[in-house]
Amino acid sequence: YYLTEHASDEAMAEGFDIYDVEYGMLNGKVRKTWPREAKYEVIGSALDGRSIGIVCRITRGRKVRVITVYEDRPQR
Repeated sequence: YYLTEHASDEAMAEGFDIYDVEYGMLNGKVRKTWPREAKYEVIGSALDGRSIGIVCRITRGRKVRVITVYEDRPQR
């Protein structure tokens, strides 16, 4: 897998690092898919217990491209 520059910037802005993203992908579950784009939203836990949202895509080379990262907060 690899993070886009946007994903890296967004993760940092939310207080997450690469280890949080990796941990979230490994323990998370797919919440939403976009089959045409081979894109997925994964919701998991960061190392500090916060809920992390990760939107990623499977590339033609079969790698995971992390597009964006955010803290998944409940809707009000």
